[in-house]
Amino acid sequence: MPNKYEREIEEILRNLEQTEPKSGIGQKLSGRLRRKSEYRTSTRKAGFPSINLSVPEWLLAIAIAAALVSGGYAYAQGEATVVTGIIALVGALCIVLMVLSPFFQSKHSTQSTRYGNVTPVRRNPLDSLKTRWNLILLKLRYRRKEP
Repeated sequence: MPNKYEREIEEILRNLEQTEPKSGIGQKLSGRLRRKSEYRTSTRKAGFPSINLSVPEWLLAIAIAAALVSGGYAYAQGEATVVTGIIALVGALCIVLMVLSPFFQSKHSTQSTRYGNVTPVRRNPLDSLKTRWNLILLKLRYRRKEP
């Protein structure tokens, strides 16, 4: 079974190499050496981690922060005020926008032209659970077939 996966990976890598522009033998060797050395020399600078969140994720983060701030402020004051109400409304608005955000996304894909034949997969929240379940079933089936 693992040999099958190794062959598929090797085939994919061969196909990727074939899509790269053709060059002479000397350039291929120097290009390979250069690429490997680039990977080794590129070090990540120490600093703050980059936060790359999509719009719905930002809206959810803002809604959670607004709920915590308004709840904490109301608890500290001992009563709900206009300020806590406004902050709570901002959080509720963010949740509504987060729920509606898939309807406002653009339909065109932003994938690179190199892999133009790859179509993006539409996923819903239960797809990851379904995939995990199928993997568990495959593992159990594979273990039963082993002598």
